[in-house]
Amino acid sequence: MRKYSKSTVGMVVFAGALLAAAALSGCGAANSQGAKERLAIGAAAPDFTLTDVTGKDHSLSSHKGAIVALVFTSQECPYSRGADPHLADIARKYAEKGVVILSIDSHKDTTPEQIKKYQDDKELPFPILKDPKNQYADAVGAKQTPEVFLLDKEGKLAYHGAFDDRRGTDDPGETPLLANAIEALLEGKAPDPAEVKQWGCTIKRAS
Repeated sequence: MRKYSKSTVGMVVFAGALLAAAALSGCGAANSQGAKERLAIGAAAPDFTLTDVTGKDHSLSSHKGAIVALVFTSQECPYSRGADPHLADIARKYAEKGVVILSIDSHKDTTPEQIKKYQDDKELPFPILKDPKNQYADAVGAKQTPEVFLLDKEGKLAYHGAFDDRRGTDDPGETPLLANAIEALLEGKAPDPAEVKQWGCTIKRAS
């Protein structure tokens, strides 16, 4: 029987509190309508070709052999906005180690022009890819923002879930879950935990 540390139990409690708060703020528990079953730990992520807000195309296959963090985000979500500066820190810290951070916006209403303005204003160093009609979110079963899918060098899902264990929208949590998972992969280890319940806002889907 697996034993859970106090910190792990605490993360579950924090996640529940975040979801309750999000429900009151117009965010909340994910609506799975339109999304397929979520990509399983150890499964290969499907390839994509998505365009960033500068008009440049990006494909997952072009990053073969690299650790890639796919983070579903939305500037319309306060939790996602709150995580963005810390995601930017991670992108800067691990860029020299070959780790790729790709932000994916699947929100049905935000335009590339709006996203570019937000990216420029916040000086975010990672590409933000527009996911038309939430097709890639559907393909991997992403339901919330921010939601992390961390892929190992073979393109397989190694970590999924929360960015960190924060209690509110802006303050970083005590446990940097994504950063810890990246460090584990860089050391040739499997992230532990491999999955943590995510928090945030529901992806507003086109269908």
